[in-house]
Amino acid sequence: MTETRENGLSQDALFSLLSNPRRRFILQYLNRTGETIQLQDLATEVAAWENETEPENLTGKQRKRLYVSLYQTHIPKLEAAGIVDYDGDTGEIRLTDRGNDLNRYLDADASEADDTRPWGRYYLLLTLLGILVYGLITVGGVPLGRTEVVLIGVGWVSLAVLAVFHYIETERRDGN
Repeated sequence: MTETRENGLSQDALFSLLSNPRRRFILQYLNRTGETIQLQDLATEVAAWENETEPENLTGKQRKRLYVSLYQTHIPKLEAAGIVDYDGDTGEIRLTDRGNDLNRYLDADASEADDTRPWGRYYLLLTLLGILVYGLITVGGVPLGRTEVVLIGVGWVSLAVLAVFHYIETERRDGN
């Protein structure tokens, strides 16, 4: 038996919808723009993403192939699940509230309101605090042998290097 999520979809249905990269991109794009979009424009965006190019550099064949795929397969599946509203007369697509709920399952563009924490910053702050304490101990004349001072110093410098590396990687990945 599959569990039903708070958005009304079963786990199997959710995994099936998100198993396709095109559908994930569609959801991410609609979530990011937050607007109603024409199916033709959405097909252009998906084609550009898949071909790793700018929309203006796409061929007519690339656009048409994606348009047909979205029109015949992906949009009907998303609409049947209540993820998007599609108006066949106007060609307009918009994300529903249920579709907005799926954003947290899409790592790449998860909203800032989720529970992610900036761990790199915490590590960096802890390291800087440790270096300050180490400096106070060594300058303050606490009786430690030379070996202990060197080992503690090497440990704190190693932690500082790792924390800075983690901070830089986290910021680069998050695009900040």
